[in-house]
Amino acid sequence: MTKTIPVFKNPHLDGRSLFFKGNEIGVLLIHGFTATTVEVRQLGEYLFKKGLTVSAPLLPGHGTSPEDLNICKHQDWIDCVEQAYLELNKKCQKIIVGGESMGAVLSLLLASKYKNIKALLLYSPAIKVGKLEYSIPLKFLFPVIDKGNYNEEMPWQGYTVYPLKAAHEFFKLQRIVLSDLFKVFQPVILFQGKYDQTIGQDCGTIIINTIQSADKEIVWMNHSGHVMLLDREFELIAERTFQFLQKQKILSLSEGL
Repeated sequence: MTKTIPVFKNPHLDGRSLFFKGNEIGVLLIHGFTATTVEVRQLGEYLFKKGLTVSAPLLPGHGTSPEDLNICKHQDWIDCVEQAYLELNKKCQKIIVGGESMGAVLSLLLASKYKNIKALLLYSPAIKVGKLEYSIPLKFLFPVIDKGNYNEEMPWQGYTVYPLKAAHEFFKLQRIVLSDLFKVFQPVILFQGKYDQTIGQDCGTIIINTIQSADKEIVWMNHSGHVMLLDREFELIAERTFQFLQKQKILSLSEGL
């Protein structure tokens, strides 16, 4: 008997927008395509325990149904993260922006527009996804396609299918951000997993070679896949993230200790 895969994985988890009030340093965290804030919650909780204020919006079309995502435009996601950034900017003196997968792409977009963002945290940045362009013709044939790869043990929440109209919107977003990478000047730390089969292995190199940041680095994670913020090397990633922020003098060395 064939096992039925649910369209929405782990519905019992809390994937709603989150906000943790900490000090005057704010971190905006953005989840990836088809996911929810469950993807970035663990990092958010870690940074909040270090004293920072954390905001993570649930992107339009996510956390409900693939049909909802299929009626979204890429501008909806841009508007959402921009509004979240502006709200956080009212509450905090310094803003850091980070995200996983499509969330990292949206982080780059914000940094290209808002120069007062102090630093970027990029995890598995999906600036290039090999099969995404196929969504252009396929969206006229199928509303969704099965992802076909499931990690039953990972506490990830989101859709187990790709909504194809939304995938085309993601492709459009990539084109926009690629064309504006040269406008990014903030310090950047970029994490990429050696077992990531979702994005191109050259994604990190493309970003690092194009942005204008004086301080930029790629950290290759030897045992991580695409959803690295829920994977086995999370603690190491979180520690390297915090060390990077200390190095940038965004945090004092005594904060969170």
